Amino acid sequence: QQQADNLRGEARLRGAEIEKHADSEADGLQQKAEALENEAQQVGGLTGQRLRVRADALGKEAKIVRKQADMQSAAIKEATDARIKASDSR
Repeated sequence: QQQADNLRGEARLRGAEIEKHADSEADGLQQKAEALENEAQQVGGLTGQRLRVRADALGKEAKIVRKQADMQSAAIKEATDARIKASDSR
């Protein structure tokens, strides 16, 4: 049981590290998106529209980065649980 708890703890830590890294990356993307949106408001016209498209794309990318990290973290935890169950059944 101690070994299983240790494995689960390690999986949680790895998942948290992945999510922390993704949050940092996504925050940077979101900041760039906000800066482009501000610039788009100042510039206006077709150039402003182009900047808004880029800002929107960066915002969407940030969401995908976070979603991907959540899924990777969950997969690590599920794989660890599966290994523990397989080990227990032996």
